[in-house]
Amino acid sequence: MSTPPRQRKPRFFYGWVVVAVVAAGGFSASTESFPVLGVFLKPITDDLNWSRAAFIAPLSIGGLLGGVLALLLGPLVDRYGSRWALSIAFGLLGLSFILMSLMGSLWQYYAIQIVARSMNTGVLAVATAVIIPNWFIVKRGKALSLGAMGFPLGAAVMPLYVQGLTSLWGWRAATVGAGLLIWVISLIPSSLLLRRRPEDVGLLPDGAQPVQEDDPTAPPTNDMRRGPEEPTVRLGSAMRLPTFYFIQAAGSLWWFGRTGVGLHAIPYFTDQGLSAQVAVAALVVHSLFAIPGAFMAGYLRDRFSIRWVMAGDYALNAVAFVLVLFADTTLLVMIWAIFYGTVQGAANPLQRLIFADYFGRRHLGSIEGVSRAIQNIAQAAGPLVAAAVYDATNSYQVIFTIFIGINLAAMLCIAMARPPQRA
Repeated sequence: MSTPPRQRKPRFFYGWVVVAVVAAGGFSASTESFPVLGVFLKPITDDLNWSRAAFIAPLSIGGLLGGVLALLLGPLVDRYGSRWALSIAFGLLGLSFILMSLMGSLWQYYAIQIVARSMNTGVLAVATAVIIPNWFIVKRGKALSLGAMGFPLGAAVMPLYVQGLTSLWGWRAATVGAGLLIWVISLIPSSLLLRRRPEDVGLLPDGAQPVQEDDPTAPPTNDMRRGPEEPTVRLGSAMRLPTFYFIQAAGSLWWFGRTGVGLHAIPYFTDQGLSAQVAVAALVVHSLFAIPGAFMAGYLRDRFSIRWVMAGDYALNAVAFVLVLFADTTLLVMIWAIFYGTVQGAANPLQRLIFADYFGRRHLGSIEGVSRAIQNIAQAAGPLVAAAVYDATNSYQVIFTIFIGINLAAMLCIAMARPPQRA
């Protein structure tokens, strides 16, 4: 009687290393986010005698330029992977912060921040979006949610880190500290550890085991490495589907409200009679609760239809804007921060998951590039429109009420985004 072959214990799947590198990249990318740049705003403008409008302007310009870079980068990421794109972007992002310590003229700040912002909103946004979906299919929700935790963690920690350096040695030392941290946390790991797809290193998505050649039940095939089935939709085919535009509209509407409140939250709360310390603390709490929100997004995606999960999340984002209209005490502000941080934290990974789930991973870079180019316009417009409405009405009540309707419209758009039918 023959002894059945002993099953070999599966080895550790390298995809989890990739998830850790992406999470570290999100942590570094948060350095170019509004909560961190907001810490630099007052000391830099006071020291160099600049207006706050001059400080903010290159951020919008860089965001729009990032959209152009996203369009160009998407096909390259599909073909060559994200490794060198991220290495260059993190190298330039870290260098930008270091060079800020030497600047003395406004044109220097514009040049530095346009490069930094375009790297963040164009290169980093697209290159990091495609990595984890290429390594996971069945466990994609869990993996992408873990990778998405880096950004909110950075948005909570980096303002404290930068503020501490500024208090001790001034804003110039703080920019150097931020730049060096980006190089250590993200530039080195990205250049050494990232790979395009598991197939490039002889693995399968999710760490699936290959079909053995002597398996009598295996169907005839020239490639004995069989992974989970997934769709494969090219950009041109995706753009002929109404679903593609429903997803784009939903994401753009959400980003419009997200960045609109993100930059104006602190002045809104101080206008409500709260201290600046409470307002900053609320943003830190908001960022911290985005971490369980991101994890919750992956958990729900793995168990329910992603479009209904997203529709529910956008509805809850609308509720968050109702809450902020009544947030005039420390308790109510913290309730808002916890609630909005959680539902907002879930929205971003869900937007990345739906493209991979609906259209597959082979051409995800091209699809994400177009998506990011469109959504960058909404991201740049949100703060500017909010400021214009405030200037016209001397209040944030009108624009925050509009943001309620914006998120409900996003909910309707995503509810109509049916999964593409497979050929």
